[in-house]
Amino acid sequence: MLKTAQRRLDVGRLIMVPAATLMLCADSMVLTQSTGPGTAGTLRWIGNALVGAFYAVIIWAYLRRGPAKSTSTSVVANAAAIIATLSPFAFPLLTGTTGSVGRELVADVLLVTGTAWSVWSLCSLGRNLSIIAQARDVVEHGPYRWVRHPLYTGEIVSSLGLAIAADSLAAAGVWVTLVALQVHRARQEERILIGTLPAYAAYRTRTAALLPGVF
Repeated sequence: MLKTAQRRLDVGRLIMVPAATLMLCADSMVLTQSTGPGTAGTLRWIGNALVGAFYAVIIWAYLRRGPAKSTSTSVVANAAAIIATLSPFAFPLLTGTTGSVGRELVADVLLVTGTAWSVWSLCSLGRNLSIIAQARDVVEHGPYRWVRHPLYTGEIVSSLGLAIAADSLAAAGVWVTLVALQVHRARQEERILIGTLPAYAAYRTRTAALLPGVF
């Protein structure tokens, strides 16, 4: 019975569910505040609503997921995954000069587009979600029909919006680092998936890594 309880202990769930719940509560408070008039204000409200949906789906996925068939033991790969996950929170701290209306509009469009894509990816990934590289099942529906790592693509696009909004060299540097981390993260994850799930190799041959039709 003790071994069964140990197998059922999901450390990731114990960490991510409370963390995502706190972020969801914080985002809910932001939604009650004014985001400004016009198109920019509407885009910001939609973006905040999508961020809330993002955290809500994370909670749903972690509560439903089962045990992993395989988990990465690489300290470097796991650290890269955690840093990549936390990196977007740095952008609000790296704000430079006040941007133009056009720059803010581009940033808001990227943020909304990337977050919407990420929410769709999370819903499709479902109980297979994990921060560090783990193997459960091969997902081939939703955006996974075209891209093997659509969640990382969405995070790259939305964080580009944050970097443009910040308008500083430091923010640009963080974004470039985030892209490199996500690429490294995807490669490490594929090693686990190929070694654990026989169907993944065939799936890999007919889909792109991060951008549909590219690589």
